[in-house]
Amino acid sequence: MQNIFREFVFILFDRMRLIIMVFLGVFIISLIIAVTLPSIYRSTAKFSLIVPQNMDPLQRESSFDYGNRVRRFLQDQKELILSNRVLENGVRTLNPGQKGAVSTRQMEEIRQHLDVTPPGGETFEGSNVFIMEYTHANPVHAARVASAIAQSYLEVYQEMAQTKTDYSHSFFLEQSQKLNQEMLEKGNKLREYETRQALALIEILNLEPGTTNSEVGPNALLSQFLRSYHELQTELAGLHVSIEGLEREINKKGIPVVLPEMEVTGRTITVFKTKVAQLQIQLNEMRPQFKENYEPMKQVEQELNLSVDSLKKELGRSVDAQKMTAQTIEARIRQLEKIIHDLKERIQTTAKERATYANLQQEYNLAKEAYSQARAQLEQARMAHSLNQEKQFLTLIDRPTVPDKPFKPNRFLIAIGGMISGLLLGIAFAVTVDHFDHRIKTVYDIESHLNVPVLGSIPSI
Repeated sequence: MQNIFREFVFILFDRMRLIIMVFLGVFIISLIIAVTLPSIYRSTAKFSLIVPQNMDPLQRESSFDYGNRVRRFLQDQKELILSNRVLENGVRTLNPGQKGAVSTRQMEEIRQHLDVTPPGGETFEGSNVFIMEYTHANPVHAARVASAIAQSYLEVYQEMAQTKTDYSHSFFLEQSQKLNQEMLEKGNKLREYETRQALALIEILNLEPGTTNSEVGPNALLSQFLRSYHELQTELAGLHVSIEGLEREINKKGIPVVLPEMEVTGRTITVFKTKVAQLQIQLNEMRPQFKENYEPMKQVEQELNLSVDSLKKELGRSVDAQKMTAQTIEARIRQLEKIIHDLKERIQTTAKERATYANLQQEYNLAKEAYSQARAQLEQARMAHSLNQEKQFLTLIDRPTVPDKPFKPNRFLIAIGGMISGLLLGIAFAVTVDHFDHRIKTVYDIESHLNVPVLGSIPSI
């Protein structure tokens, strides 16, 4: 390591002239570059953009990520400043006498020297302030172009903001008028239905849950008539059973059996039954005592047969009466069936009318709610239109001015860089030349190449 350092020092002193020549060459070239490079001036305009909750319903955002919104808005402003619309207006401001369309070359020349950046190297996420800068060799021209572009940007921004608010106001005005017309049409349809179906609506309203008259109407009548119908059906079935039993008793031989419910004091059937029972008892008492041809006993038997025939005839009259009652019940049942059928149809019709009425009410309420929302949004759009919020959110903080000194090139830094580069290049060049020089120049070269000790040396004078 010591030998390497010793050789390096030797190279520096041995090649000192070469190092100085390379150093001076590079340094002089850097001085020439620092002196001859043209000065570049920068004129800047500083803007501030506040991004609050927008009043315009069409432009309102529901996002709560304020940082991303600011970054996106500021990025949009950069794209707007570099757009052809802003640059074209700026070129026309710089050249008021220019006729015809602005050429793409003119806009591209400005775009190459125009930039939009955050202040102090910050990102758009950390600041809502941004700087527009224009660079040029002429400081006055740089200030003129920067002022023209800044003014053009403000005008275009305000025009776009006004266009947005105008569109929002006209959109919601048209929307509210359309919804108002729909609401009126649905309201008229609902009123016409209420007028046309007034009687049915009274019944529908009476059947609504929670009303005091919820027990009246077709449903209650249907329940009442169905109950009467089932009662008559039960009564008719009982009459048919009773008639069949009586007919069997009438048609059979012997004494008929009389049902207990047919026995009423003073009724003929009861009288004949009592008489038949008495004669039967009397006959049963005489038979063990007398012969069959005994005249009084024959008279009792004859009277018993007459009483049985009279009882059967009376039972037949009762059967006829019950049949007439059954026919009357059947007629009432048929009448009830017709009434029940009519009530069921009426209930179905009422249900359809209730559904139609509820549908009309719902459509009207929805149209009314939509119109109310549109009116509220129209009012917000009108306020945004009258205030023109965008004008108040973009502020020009610093106007472009003529720069006093150029921001580049940094001549001192170029000179210092030339000195350091010349010194490093001189040393590198000297080391490279010495590496390819194979002559013996030191005693160390003799010892390393000949492998013999050096006893002494004569200095070069």
